[in-house]
Amino acid sequence: MLGNIDRVILYFFNRDLANPVFDILFVTISESVFMFSLIAILILIVAIKDGAKGRLVAILAIVCFAITDPSAHYILKKLFCRLRPCYSLDDLRLIIGCGGLYGFPSNHAANSFALAFIFSFFYRRLTAIFFLVATIVCLSRVYLGKHYLSDVVGGAIFGVLVAVFVLYFGRKPVQQLLKIRSFDSKGSMGGKIGNA
Repeated sequence: MLGNIDRVILYFFNRDLANPVFDILFVTISESVFMFSLIAILILIVAIKDGAKGRLVAILAIVCFAITDPSAHYILKKLFCRLRPCYSLDDLRLIIGCGGLYGFPSNHAANSFALAFIFSFFYRRLTAIFFLVATIVCLSRVYLGKHYLSDVVGGAIFGVLVAVFVLYFGRKPVQQLLKIRSFDSKGSMGGKIGNA
C-alpha cells in the first residue's frame, strides 16, 4: 500500500509537474554544493552577528549536521537497503545522475530538517521560513526522482529526532564552554556573558 502511494506521489512530482523552470530550480536546490554553501553561510552569519547566542547556535548546528549526515548515509541506508526509485523504476525523468544505490532515509531531508529545528528553536519568528526551505529541499529530491516521499519523510523525522537529542544533551555543555550563565528556551539571554 505504502509503495503504491509512494509511486503515485513520485510520478506526480517527477512527471506531472515537470517543466523547465522547476528543472533548473530543483537541480540547483538539490546540489550538495548549494546546500552546504547555504548552511555554511547561515552558520557564519549567526556566529558573527549574534554574539554568544549565535556561537551557541552555530556549534549546535555543526554538531547536529555531523551526526545526521554520516549516520544516515553510512548506517541507516545500509540498514534499510531500500533502492532509490531511479534504480527501481524505468520510466522516471532523470535530469541528473541517480546517486548512491540506497535512498532511505534521505540525507538531504535529515540534514535540512535537523538544522531547521535547531535554528527555529532559537529564532522562533523565522520558524516558518526555516521549515519551508527544508520542505522545498525535500520535494526537490522527489521531483528529481532520487527519493520516494517516504524517504524524505523518514529523513525529516530522523533529523528532528537528532536535533532534539542535540538540544537536550548538548545545549548546556556548550553554554558552559562559551561561558553563558543562562539561556531560556525562547532564544533570549537570561544572564551575562562571563569572561573567557
